[in-house]
Amino acid sequence: MKNFVYLVVTLFTFLATSVSAADRYVSDQLFTYMHKGPSSQFRIIGSLNAGTQIKLLQRDKKTGYSKVRDPRGRSGWISTKFITSKEPSILRLPKVEKALTSANTKLNGIGESNKAALSKQQQNLSQQIASNRQLASQRQQLLAKIQALELDNTKLQTRIANQSEAVEMYWFMRGAAIIIMGIFIGLVLPLIPRRKKKNDVWS
Repeated sequence: MKNFVYLVVTLFTFLATSVSAADRYVSDQLFTYMHKGPSSQFRIIGSLNAGTQIKLLQRDKKTGYSKVRDPRGRSGWISTKFITSKEPSILRLPKVEKALTSANTKLNGIGESNKAALSKQQQNLSQQIASNRQLASQRQQLLAKIQALELDNTKLQTRIANQSEAVEMYWFMRGAAIIIMGIFIGLVLPLIPRRKKKNDVWS
């Protein structure tokens, strides 16, 4: 009877769809059992944890089981739904965490670089503000000097104008005096009697 069952199992296995050995993974189930034949009715010969890399040897579409070989060299049948060609999350997670750590490290490096650049920019800005304040102070001082010079210039112009008026008044008064003297002489001189010349005693 056992020989008959073994013969049937062998024949069934032979008739199962054959596939070339390919790398596959056990899906994200915690674990799955390996059976001696292509169904859960066959004896359990072991178990596979999630994420285990396996070789796909055969696939039986009727029973939904596939024959695989694990890294330890054991061959057995597991449910096809637990086989995936993509890395399960249990394997991707460490890679993602590593990539995330690397990204955070780079981000921190960029943050430090940006922090240094920002600090330098703030320092340059502070220097520029101080320079602008100094320029503003110098500008105020120059404006004060300009206003003082303008005031002095105004005073000087006023003084020059006053002196010009004084000079003009001087010459005006002098001219007026000369005119008055001329008029006086012209009026008074004719009124002065002339002395008659004495006759010559010999005449």
